[in-house]
Amino acid sequence: MKRAAALFMVTLCLALAEPLYVNFSGNRSIDDRSLYEAMGIEKPYFFEFWKKRPKLDPKKLDMMVPLLENYYKSHGFYHVKITYRVEKDKILIKIEEHKPVTVADVSYISPLDIKELLPFKKGDRFDAEKFVQSKERIKEFYANRRYCNVDLNAKAYIDIENDLAYIVYDIEPNEPCIFGTISIKTPANLDEKIVRSLLYFREGDPYSAELIRKSYKEIYANEGVERVIIDDAKHEGNRVPVKVTVSLYPKPIHFTAGAGYSSDEGLNVQMGIKHRNFPKNLKTVGLQTRYSQVRRYIKGSYDMPLPNHNRFAAETGYNYEIFDGYKERSMRAKALLKHLRWPQVFQESISIDNTTTTDSGDLVNFPNGKLLIVSANGAWELDRRDSVLNPTKGYKIGVEASGAVKSPISDATYYKLFVTGAYHHPLKNATLSMRLRQGTIKAKQGHIPPSYRFYAGGMNSNRAFGYRQLGPKNSLGNPVGAFSITEATVEYRFDIGRNFRGVLFSDLTYLGQKSIPDYNRAYISIGPGIRYMTPIGPIAFDLGFDAQHFSRYTLHFHIGELF
Repeated sequence: MKRAAALFMVTLCLALAEPLYVNFSGNRSIDDRSLYEAMGIEKPYFFEFWKKRPKLDPKKLDMMVPLLENYYKSHGFYHVKITYRVEKDKILIKIEEHKPVTVADVSYISPLDIKELLPFKKGDRFDAEKFVQSKERIKEFYANRRYCNVDLNAKAYIDIENDLAYIVYDIEPNEPCIFGTISIKTPANLDEKIVRSLLYFREGDPYSAELIRKSYKEIYANEGVERVIIDDAKHEGNRVPVKVTVSLYPKPIHFTAGAGYSSDEGLNVQMGIKHRNFPKNLKTVGLQTRYSQVRRYIKGSYDMPLPNHNRFAAETGYNYEIFDGYKERSMRAKALLKHLRWPQVFQESISIDNTTTTDSGDLVNFPNGKLLIVSANGAWELDRRDSVLNPTKGYKIGVEASGAVKSPISDATYYKLFVTGAYHHPLKNATLSMRLRQGTIKAKQGHIPPSYRFYAGGMNSNRAFGYRQLGPKNSLGNPVGAFSITEATVEYRFDIGRNFRGVLFSDLTYLGQKSIPDYNRAYISIGPGIRYMTPIGPIAFDLGFDAQHFSRYTLHFHIGELF
């Protein structure tokens, strides 16, 4: 009778209880934040001072404990014991993890080598989530190598008594697949042959999921495309019929307007209008204008897809820019041809630049006057990053070359070469990112506009310095620019909380007045940064300190990772 009364009183107290703070103890292998998330509770990070500590309704405890036990078991702790105690102002959840299940053996039968795809080695703690993910990676690996129908029999045998896991992957692929009939559905103002020319596969080609991904990327490169579906789910033996459906934006005329602030250009305002399917077949025409404290422009653009994964584009406009020591006005026009071979892009172009330099206080370095430069340009890019806005692995390489020959239509003979490379290496809850940039420019005959030189400093360069403020200066204290540059950046990007990442970085810059930089004079910056992740990319703040003069520092703001 007494036990029944006590049970009744506990039940009554729980029913009347207010939500209480939750504390964990004994969880050595899994952190508090993961356990809160397993219960559906959001715990504020240390910098989210405006948010209150999480609370839990005691009435939900009997439902939450099984959730926590299942979460532990999915991460290899099959003997976990979880108890709780409700006190006056808090809930104490005690966790006894006990010995986890470890991997005793991993074996596989596979015609292709999948060793690098396996997430376990002998002695690792078994994790059911990693095991499920590994099966998806293996299927994708085979799909990229012509095997569309893979019989994957993967088992994890758990010996509870001895806390051991034996993992076996048995892969039996069908015969290599080929693409079957390709049917395309488009709206009336888009010809089927245009879409067919954007695909990276034809009927009878060897099947590859990678070719489908490349086709998605190229079709979505057209701004008028609202949605693409490439359906390859129905297989006919080793033939894979494909149904492609493309829909366009119902309102092709698109207006843009916005305002912002960056540490490089200060306050900026921009507006634009674009017809994304004029008159049809994904041709695009647009007009855009932008105003900032250092740069203003208005330009028109035209873009259209061509057969065999090529594109033609052209733009023309007026540009006004304020440099320290001079101002520059120019009328520019460019026509270019792109060859899309994802992940590679090739580009050739012809540009006309009619530039006027004014208000110079240094006529030696920045002579006033007009220059007409007609240049030939070429570029190549290879992008193997996993993301454009927030890369965590992969690399990107780019080469740009331009030049002109002095003639009745061009005032200078010059060449300019710029090479860039970036590499991202994934770590546990972090990314190590590195970038190297090398550039050189030389006027062989005549003069080129001073803006063609390399200017360093700023959020996309050396972050200990302001925008275009690094390097030698003239007697008036204005940067004179450089004719060669080498820049290297190392960033350690790490998770610090929900939607937040931290960065530790170092930038290294060498400049020169000849074709090769002066490697005896280094400009080095170090500092921290913080990123808030959004759908349009990280919102970033970086604080760069001059390693040689630590009292010199600069704060930078930008959207998206720098590389």
